[in-house]
Amino acid sequence: MMTTSIKESLAILAALQRIDTQRASIEKFLSGVSERVDSLGRQLVSFEAQVDDGLRHLEDLRKQYRRDESELKTIESSVLKSEQKLHAVKTNKEYQSTLKEIDDLKLKASIVQDQMLTALEAIEAAEKQVAVLKADLVDMQKEIEENQASIRAEADSHRSVFDALDERRHTVWASLDAKMQKIYNRALQQGHGVAVAAVVDGVCQVCRMNLPPQAYIELMRMNSLEMCPVCQRLIYPAAMIDPTEIIEDD
Repeated sequence: MMTTSIKESLAILAALQRIDTQRASIEKFLSGVSERVDSLGRQLVSFEAQVDDGLRHLEDLRKQYRRDESELKTIESSVLKSEQKLHAVKTNKEYQSTLKEIDDLKLKASIVQDQMLTALEAIEAAEKQVAVLKADLVDMQKEIEENQASIRAEADSHRSVFDALDERRHTVWASLDAKMQKIYNRALQQGHGVAVAAVVDGVCQVCRMNLPPQAYIELMRMNSLEMCPVCQRLIYPAAMIDPTEIIEDD
């Protein structure tokens, strides 16, 4: 004969474990919310740094171009002065020396002009890259803000569920007598957060070990509370007890 009080107690204990398992899962999720939000923020900061690097590189190229432009003007001015000087020289040696000076300046000017052309190409490429980065940054900001908002909304939803579970746990807990509460708490501590385990076809669903035949027979009789001989958790026959009936019973 089944002892009704034992069956009821097991159903309550199993329901309590189900609630505590759900609560633990939600607590684990909530504990990671800040890190998930912060991680997205760090991704955005990292990409913003890439954009800043691109802008700095572009500005460096523009500064170099302006320096080359200034140098070219200086060289061209020197060429002009040397050409004017050419008309005033009185000896062939001075004339040849001035011609060489002009040639050297024009060669230097040609080199600077090449540098400026190369710089213009680099500036154009950098401007395109920065434009793409800025566009991508706008998209990323929007996406990250949406993802962060989604995470926070999900967290709020989980907190609501957690609060409801807390209320239900209080009711279920109050339905246990002091002795059963003590037994549950002790099993919870020994089981590292899992006090009660279902047994399906003779197998403990927590440690996944087979119960000895006699232990399984005793469990099915439900004349007393039984412990898994392997993991030392309270056990109940899943085929005969549905903890959701307790949880959902108003």
